[in-house]
This record gives sequence, structure tokens and C-alpha cells, in this order.
Amino acid sequence: MIRYNTSLAALAVVALSLPSAASDWSFDWGGQANLTGFGIDQDEVAGNDLEDFGFAAEGKTWGRVRAVTESGIEYGVRGQLRFQSREHEFSNDLIGGAPDVVDEAWFYLQTAFGRLTVGLEDGAADGAGIYSPTVSDINRLDDARAFALRNPLVTGYDPYTPNGAHVRTDLSASGDAFKAIYYSPRLIGVQLSASYTPELSRGLNDLFNRNDEIDRQGDIWEVGLNYQGALSAFDVGVYAGYVKGYNEAASTRTVGIVADAIGPAGATAFTSLPFTPDDLEEWGAGAQLAFEGLKVGGSFKVTNVAGGAGLADGGAVSVGCAVLAGCVLPGKNTTTWGAGASYETGPWRVGAEYVNLEQELPDFLDGAVRRSLTQDAEAWSGAVGYEFDGNARIVAGYQQYNYQGPGGSCLAGATPVCDTLDAGLGYIQTSISF
Repeated sequence: MIRYNTSLAALAVVALSLPSAASDWSFDWGGQANLTGFGIDQDEVAGNDLEDFGFAAEGKTWGRVRAVTESGIEYGVRGQLRFQSREHEFSNDLIGGAPDVVDEAWFYLQTAFGRLTVGLEDGAADGAGIYSPTVSDINRLDDARAFALRNPLVTGYDPYTPNGAHVRTDLSASGDAFKAIYYSPRLIGVQLSASYTPELSRGLNDLFNRNDEIDRQGDIWEVGLNYQGALSAFDVGVYAGYVKGYNEAASTRTVGIVADAIGPAGATAFTSLPFTPDDLEEWGAGAQLAFEGLKVGGSFKVTNVAGGAGLADGGAVSVGCAVLAGCVLPGKNTTTWGAGASYETGPWRVGAEYVNLEQELPDFLDGAVRRSLTQDAEAWSGAVGYEFDGNARIVAGYQQYNYQGPGGSCLAGATPVCDTLDAGLGYIQTSISF
């Protein structure tokens, strides 16, 4: 809590110290609430029966204080709080320094020369993103905000991410860590953006008391290019982004890998060959084309963050590569791509999506044989939605997932492994905004 209060206080001081030659201060606010019910059919292991249904709930509320000077400069502070069930925490970043309920908090300054934002906010490459169209922003495949698929080896809810595999194409490495972002004015449809994240933290304390930590990424730079315009009767959106970070204090590491061993041994626990975690690097691009009610599009991401989910400053996804998920691997990439289409007519919208992931795993020795394996995943979905008015919507859909990993099975045996699994999920989602 202290770190967040420090961040918010600093933003408030900056805002209040700006020129007072402005119109009256104004305040606006809003929010959204979502509830999803799932019917789940997924592979299980003996002795751990999973429930055939699940629920995910989320609520967000935001507020903004702003003013405009006589010369047209706008400045203000915006904050957003989030309240959610565990199934809605799947896509959250794992970066500490602020309470979990604090989603974003930032100061902004808008002029004719562009926009400057300082605070807890997604990076420039992520913010520029354009992805495949979707009927449900909550239950999309690509970076699902509600995710009910469970790890069969664990009692209770544990999201299924074998070897850290997380199907998302957004450039999410810096998450909502404290950063500075610049957005250029949009000229002939083009907007450039750039951001700098000095430390993988959501608080200011770590910024002013910086200590290099083993294999934690810092000094993260991002650039994004976004184009939105029209070609004849078509609306077009295109983006590209790049992210680069630096390992603060490199070390030598190994991680555990469970794989189907050569010969009759079956699933076996191996230790990777020693490696030095790399500097962060990821890039991606996406496009969307719209004609009347029809939209088609897609995107891809290449990252050296194992599994593609993003970084963390501690916890289950380790800074120091104590586990594979989130480790920045040298010479190994996770590549994810997705595509989709939607059609809207009146209050109705229908659509379909597909997403595919290939994760390169660290090399290991199986006897005298050096092996280099992958974790693969793919999923597809279809959905139909109806919008009652501008503030209420209901969506029904189906999702199918298929995972193929180096262990080739989902068993709670002498060497537990579940990296290969099939699952189908039907869902009904209701959303209101205010």
C-alpha cells in the first residue's frame, strides 16, 4: 500500500503544480461488470476429479480529473480499480508494488505535440496493438481475461499453462509497471509511441532505491507504430511493436523439464543444460480490415520470455528462472499467432477465432543425446453476441483447446506431468457498463 500511495501522491503533486490558467476542473467516471458461466469438458487425472462448471466475475471502475488551459493544453490524473475472481486474474501481470485492486493510475499531459503519460500503464508496444476481431473481449482466445481451464494435477483452481504456455499475441512484457510513455499526434493516420520502464515494479520505492537483482529485467524500452485509415471502401488498421530490456545481473541457471524419455522409460524429469538468462526481446505485428459489418484480422508475437505470458518480479513465475515460466531464454523463442473474423448486423455479432503457440524449450541431455523440444498449443472458438443497448450485452460461445508437450501425457504418476491435454468449454457471458 505504501508504494501505491507514494506513486499516486507524486502524480497528484505534478498535476497540481501545472499552470492554473485553465477552465474549471472536471471529473468523469465509469465502469464495467462482467459475469461468465462455463461448462467444462477437459482431460483429468485419476484421483482428482474436476468440476464440470465454473464462474468468472470482474468489476472495474475508473475516474479522471482533468483541466484544459486557455492555450488548449489538457492535463489530469486517471485511476482504475479492479475487483475480480481468481479466474479473471489469468491475464494480469505478476508485477508487484501496488495493491491488487489498483489496475492503473497515471498522470497525462496532452498538447498539440502529442501526449505524455507517467504512471502505472501498459507499454507503448502493447498500447499500439491491433489484433483479430472478437465477439467477446472478456472471453477471447488471444489473451483471455476470463479463463476457466484448470491444471488437472492441482486441487482447486490453477490456470492451465503447461511449461508456462500462455496463448497471447500482445507485447505484454512490461505489464502495468511504472513507466513514462509518449504518443505522437496522429498524422495521415499514423501514430508513433515510445515508453521507458526503468524497473520492473509498480511502485516508486524501487525506482529510487534501485538494486540490481539476479536475472530481473530492467531499463525496458518499447516502440509502437499504429496506422488507422481507409482504403477505398475498407477501413484498415495496422500495427508493429518492439520491446527491449536488459538483464540486471546475469547468472548461470538450470530449469526442470519433464519429457518422454528415449526408450521405454516414459515421462522423466530432466534438468536443462546450464544457460545464462538473456536480455528481454520481443516483437510483433497485427492488422485488421473492415468492410461494412465484416471484420477480419490477425496478429503475431515472437518473444524470448518462456511461455509468452510476461515477466514477474517474484512469485510463481520466477525472476531468477527458478521455474521455466517467465524465464528469458537465450536462443529460444515462443511464437504465437492468431486470426479471426466477425460480422455485425444490428444488435447481433457473430465471430470465430484461432490461435497457435510454439514454445522452444531449453536443451537437455537424455543419456548421451542432446534434445531440443517444444511445447505446442492451439485453440479455436466461435461466439454470438447480442447488445441490448449501449450498456448491456450477452454472449454465448464455445472454445476448444489442444496442448501437446514434451511429456506427451497428463498423468499423476511417479513423475507427474500434464503438458498434453484436450478441452472444450461452453460459456455464457453477461456484461454491463456504466
